[in-house]
Amino acid sequence: LLTYVRPTLSDKDIPHRKTLREEILKKAKATEVQVKEILKDIPGKVSFTFDAWTSDPGDPFLSVT
Repeated sequence: LLTYVRPTLSDKDIPHRKTLREEILKKAKATEVQVKEILKDIPGKVSFTFDAWTSDPGDPFLSVT
């Protein structure tokens, strides 16, 4: 699909799915560490909730509260 939309791309320009997964998990862990550091001195507890869904036309959404 990517090479169809942008024919100038070659296979080496498109990262493997496992590489993308590893990068996403690495960035998520780094962000988790940063958020914990920022919130460590807040009195009380903090909760986060996440919700993901797809609209009828197929648009993806992610909610963080």
